[in-house]
Amino acid sequence: MVKVGRVPFLCSTALALAACGGGSGGGETNFIPSPPVTPTPTPVPPVPPVPPIPAGPIGLQSAAPFQVYSAYRDSSGAPVSTAAGFDISYSAADNRYTVTVPANGSGQLVTTGGEGSFNDAGWLNLAATANSVIAASGSAVPNLTVVLGWPASSEFNYTSSGRWYDPRAVQYGAAGYFVYGIPTAAGDVPVSGNATYSGSVSGVTGAVGDVYGSVSLNFDFGAGTLAGVMKPEIAPIWDAIPLGNYTFRDTVYSRGSTSFSGAFNVPGSTAPSSFRGSFNGPQATELMAQWTAPYLDPTTNQWGTMSGVWKAKKP
Repeated sequence: MVKVGRVPFLCSTALALAACGGGSGGGETNFIPSPPVTPTPTPVPPVPPVPPIPAGPIGLQSAAPFQVYSAYRDSSGAPVSTAAGFDISYSAADNRYTVTVPANGSGQLVTTGGEGSFNDAGWLNLAATANSVIAASGSAVPNLTVVLGWPASSEFNYTSSGRWYDPRAVQYGAAGYFVYGIPTAAGDVPVSGNATYSGSVSGVTGAVGDVYGSVSLNFDFGAGTLAGVMKPEIAPIWDAIPLGNYTFRDTVYSRGSTSFSGAFNVPGSTAPSSFRGSFNGPQATELMAQWTAPYLDPTTNQWGTMSGVWKAKKP
């Protein structure tokens, strides 16, 4: 007699165990579905390289000195507005701009890039240039970038603006803002009629970042009067939050003057505030100013101080 041996059938893996079925019999077979097919990702188009900056002046050009106003955070983080902090000058001999930046020193601007939109064909809109500051020693001032508005894309002809910042900063924001312009000559300001100037606000706070918004100024040149309103906004997280209407009070403007000043009616506060500015261009076509005022921080419900600059023009 020949003996027939039995070899036990073993499922060696978890998947095989599932295929073995239950122990109650019945001849049923459990099928394992095939794993889903991973779709092929859509290729991401490559980002076009940043185009070179077009030839031409990167800022205003003037044989006479510019008038300059600025607002920035000092070494303690407190906002400051002044006409003596940031400075910029232009040399026609070598087409160079020299700047003095509070707490950083002085040097010539050397363009390193641009801000705006572009595609493979070039710039669609060049809004500003980014610049290093090269000191007299030939070395770049460390941790400093100065952004200068691109004149060809601006609606202003005699006034421009910019900002400076530390590129190492974790949170994007300016260390300071500035406006500069070609002043209106004495005797060239209208002495009759009225004009409304509309413009933009740029500034800093000591806590929640940058200030944006709009400003409107109404001059009666014949009577020598000024009225207006600033509408500042901040964006501590994402969306802009209006801070209210800061209407002008205690304004100082005399018939034919190239400068003006005043203060604000601040919603909910009687803390000190001020602004002062001057006209730019022939017939006072444009203007600019510096300002400081209290504001209510919506993230803490505490009062703080903000400072900034304006640039505005007639329609």
